[in-house]
Amino acid sequence: MKVYITRKLPDIAEKLLKKHFEVDTHSENSVLPPEKLLEVVKTYDGILSTIPDQLTREILMHAGPLKAIANCAAGLDNIDLEYAKERGINVSNLTDEGTNSTADMTWALFLAYIRRIPEGDRFVRQGKWKTWDFNLCMGEELAGKTYGIVGYGRIGQAVARRALGFDMNVVIYHRSPIEFQDPRMKQLSWKEFLTSVDYFSLHTPLTPETKGLINSESIAMMKKRPVLINMARGPVVDTKALIEALKKGQLRGAALDVTDPEPLPGDHPLCFLDNCLLAPHAGTATIECREASAKAAAQNLITALTGQV
Repeated sequence: MKVYITRKLPDIAEKLLKKHFEVDTHSENSVLPPEKLLEVVKTYDGILSTIPDQLTREILMHAGPLKAIANCAAGLDNIDLEYAKERGINVSNLTDEGTNSTADMTWALFLAYIRRIPEGDRFVRQGKWKTWDFNLCMGEELAGKTYGIVGYGRIGQAVARRALGFDMNVVIYHRSPIEFQDPRMKQLSWKEFLTSVDYFSLHTPLTPETKGLINSESIAMMKKRPVLINMARGPVVDTKALIEALKKGQLRGAALDVTDPEPLPGDHPLCFLDNCLLAPHAGTATIECREASAKAAAQNLITALTGQV
C-alpha cells in the first residue's frame, strides 16, 4: 500500500509509516496545491493530512484506492466527513497531543495583551524609552477577576487550571452539565456567561452550531467590555462584528491565534487595530507537540490501514 504525507513533519512520522507502506512526502514547507491534492487522492491508499489540506467533496469524489485519512490536528473542519463516510474512507484526528501547548498559548496571548508586552517591546526598540514612567504600559491584575471559557473539553480544562493558578474565578459555557470541585468555578447559561466575564477564550470545534457564535448580538450582551481570546477556529467569530466591536469599545481587546480569513492578509482591517493582538495559528507550535502529533497521526493511519495498534 502507498501513503502520502502532505507536509514536511518530524521524521518519526515517515519512519513509522515506512515500516508498513511505501511513503511519499510533499518535501516543501508549503501547502499542497489543489491539483497535487487531487492527484494524491486518486493514487494513494492513505493520506496523512494537515489543517490547510481542504479535502472537500469535490476533491474526495475523485478518490481511487483511498481508504484512510489521518489528520494531524484535533479539528476536522478541513475534511468533508459526511462524504468521506459515504465513500467508506476512515478519518481520524488527534486527541490530547496539543492540549498543553494550546493552553499555554492561550495564556501567552492573554498575558501578552493584558500586560501590553508587544507594545512595550516596540517602545524600547524604537528608542522611545527615556526614563522610568509611572504610567507607562499600564496593564491589569488578574487575581479576583472572572475568566470565561467557551468549550470545556481537554483544552478548556487545561486553560481553567491555569486561570485558577492566577487566583481567578472561572466560569464555563458548555453544552452538557459539569460538576466542579473548586468553589471558584461555575457553569453558566450563555446569557449569564456573556454578562459576567472580564476575559474569555474560545475552545470549541467549528460546527454549523458554533459558526458565528460570537456575533453582533452576543457582543451586545457583554456588559463588562471583555477581552476575547480565540484559540478555536476563525469562523467561530464573526470578523465584521469583531472589528466593529473593537472600534466601538464593546470589546476592549482581542488576542487571536485563529482568524477568518486565514491566513490573514497584511492589509486586513484587524492588522490596523491597536487593541488586537495577532498570531499565525501557532497554538500547537511546540517541539513536544509537533513530535507527539506526527507520531500519533502516523499511528492512526497505520491502525486504519492494517488494524495494528
